[in-house]
Amino acid sequence: MTGRAWLAAGALALVGGTGSACHLKSYPAAVVPSQRDSLVGIVSVTGTSFEQRLVLRVNDQSRALAASSADSAALSRLGGVEVVVRGTSRIGAFEVATFEALRVDGAPVADGVLLRDGEHLALRTQHGRLVLGNPPAAFDTLIGARVWVGGPLDKGPNTYGVIAPSNRQSDP
Repeated sequence: MTGRAWLAAGALALVGGTGSACHLKSYPAAVVPSQRDSLVGIVSVTGTSFEQRLVLRVNDQSRALAASSADSAALSRLGGVEVVVRGTSRIGAFEVATFEALRVDGAPVADGVLLRDGEHLALRTQHGRLVLGNPPAAFDTLIGARVWVGGPLDKGPNTYGVIAPSNRQSDP
């Protein structure tokens, strides 16, 4: 090859390499996973007792939910409750990583795990610990359960629902 041919080949390699480098720089940005998605809507359980499906009604649309078996069981107890689900939006369904009950019959609720805090009962939520001022008597048997609680938390009366039963074993 002559000097000119080597120079032309080098220039082509440089241009080709630069084009590839630019392409490679933009490619990773296209495949980087997006941050967690979230949806707010009303949980609906459809189907039969043999084959239930979880759906989130968001405005006038419905989105199928895909969740772990424990989260599916918990979400099925929240039929009619407004929740926020966080996870990944896919073409077939929204993959739920976490969720939180927000409202029951339009009224705000707190979602958390019941625990004994000294002589009081408290709710450990994603946002902190809330001491319950006058909790329902049934709460004594629900320590460790994930529940939603409505009404004034400091003085009651409270409405509530069990999201996930306690995984504690009964005391002998």
